[in-house]
Amino acid sequence: MKTQLLALTAISTLCAFVPEANSLEVFKNEKTAFNFSGNLAVYYLRNDETQEVNDGFSRYVFDLKHNMKDDWRAVAKLEWGVQLSNTDNQIVVNHNGLTSTGPADEAIWLRQGFVGFEHDVYGRFTLGKQWGVSYDIGGVTDWFEIFGGAAQGTYNFGTDGGFSGSGRAEQALQYRVNYNNFSFAVQYLASDEQLGVSEENGKTSEAILNFSDSHGISVLYKAPFDIGLGVAYNKAKLSLGANGESSEKVDDELISAFVTYRQHDNPGLHVAVVYTDMSNHDYNDVGKLMNKSKGIELFSEYRFENDISLIYGYISLKDNSSTLIGSDGTYHNQYSILSAKYHWDDEFYIFIEGKLDNSKPSNQSTDLAEDAIGIGMMFEF
Repeated sequence: MKTQLLALTAISTLCAFVPEANSLEVFKNEKTAFNFSGNLAVYYLRNDETQEVNDGFSRYVFDLKHNMKDDWRAVAKLEWGVQLSNTDNQIVVNHNGLTSTGPADEAIWLRQGFVGFEHDVYGRFTLGKQWGVSYDIGGVTDWFEIFGGAAQGTYNFGTDGGFSGSGRAEQALQYRVNYNNFSFAVQYLASDEQLGVSEENGKTSEAILNFSDSHGISVLYKAPFDIGLGVAYNKAKLSLGANGESSEKVDDELISAFVTYRQHDNPGLHVAVVYTDMSNHDYNDVGKLMNKSKGIELFSEYRFENDISLIYGYISLKDNSSTLIGSDGTYHNQYSILSAKYHWDDEFYIFIEGKLDNSKPSNQSTDLAEDAIGIGMMFEF
């Protein structure tokens, strides 16, 4: 704990010297560049029954590049999540501040950490904890401040997607290369992890998920007229268990695709849609495995010349399971998002984001839908 406090103090000292730019150049010479960047976000969240002040996806990032012979570069990245506000977690929301096993108890936790090498022609090789190649697809709609990310298949089983490789992949080896208007990526994840499944009352049950090796691939295309297209596939080996005994083995599969119009965070209109087809990739509202599910996630934004942005989003995760395995197929997580942001400066904005919920639970005697609204601010550096 003392080490974490010292690290936080050192990082906070660096923040005091952050200029008006997107990153701080800590060190640079003819061969090596070392940059520091990140963001700090916090918001007030309220629904019909409770209210709290909660963290956004606050983080600190260290990037290192070093020029080597034959035009190769060594690269490394360290990214830590930072908890700004302690709460009782009365309202559960989906955002990419999750650690590999859920909200962190510690003030600082690892989001990414990898080392590799790259070449402008031959591509990039990296090894460590990093965004999975399927996030090349899911990431295009991952711009909501509070409520998004539920249907893109990134943050499955209440984690950051590290075990399956669909999110911030643990122990992942990646190769990426660009060719003309195409980008290709492949990934192998060496994993042997175990995850407990939560029951409806929030307690950890005897049921467990055992993850082993996974692999993934993505292909992106920059089409004419500011259109972007992409598709990805991720597959992990998953063994189901209960009461300390292993049961059947299944494949955790994610197939995802996107269509985008124009770049995000530019003046004017931006639209991104992600479609996912999933098998054994997530659980429903009562902790039952969905052997089949489909997701749709929409992010649309219009940024006006007065630096105000209006955002509309739609999230739909539909359980299409049979009654033979796990879930009964009745669960449907479905809601709309309405949001507005004011970009006070290039590095600072305030926002309001509301969720209009129309979800249907597995247990028809309960009400899963929960409208909520949040107000917050983000400082980027």
